[in-house]
Amino acid sequence: MADITFHKENSLPAQLQAGAFYFILNGAYAESYLTDANGVARLVGNSAMINALIAQALQSLPTSGAPVLYAVDIAERDALNPTEAVFVIVTDATADPTVERGAAMYAWNPATSAWLKIAEYESMDLQLTWTMLQGGPASTPAQIDDAVSKAHSHPNKPVLDKLSESADGRLRFGGVPIPAEWDVANW
Repeated sequence: MADITFHKENSLPAQLQAGAFYFILNGAYAESYLTDANGVARLVGNSAMINALIAQALQSLPTSGAPVLYAVDIAERDALNPTEAVFVIVTDATADPTVERGAAMYAWNPATSAWLKIAEYESMDLQLTWTMLQGGPASTPAQIDDAVSKAHSHPNKPVLDKLSESADGRLRFGGVPIPAEWDVANW
């Protein structure tokens, strides 16, 4: 079985031991490195790796301005002619037939050269009533409140769940007939 040694250091030594795990103090964090059989260190989720991943992700953002742009209206959005994927918040999006009032957010898809509405902000002013819900219950709020107040549970529910009925309407317990018991059996 191979041995591994553990080291707590203030900085990564210039000469590393093979087959070792190094914990390096970095402010409030401890970075970790694992060395191979030749003493070559491999990063194990340290801040340098995390910073490199962040830098790589930031490089993939659009370069033609901010990743989120603002337009006063649909005409100003359409005048942008972006070449890369961008998000645009349109303050007055009512020129879009799907927007009754207010703002909307759009994404430009360079593959299809089309705007896609991804959010609508007219609902910020919206006050819903029960009758406006689509696919909601047929019951009124008062009926639902009444049913909830009458809801209850049984501590013997597992026993009650064993009660059933045969095809001819006879009571069963656990699927079998309930035997009769004699109160007095003198003969």
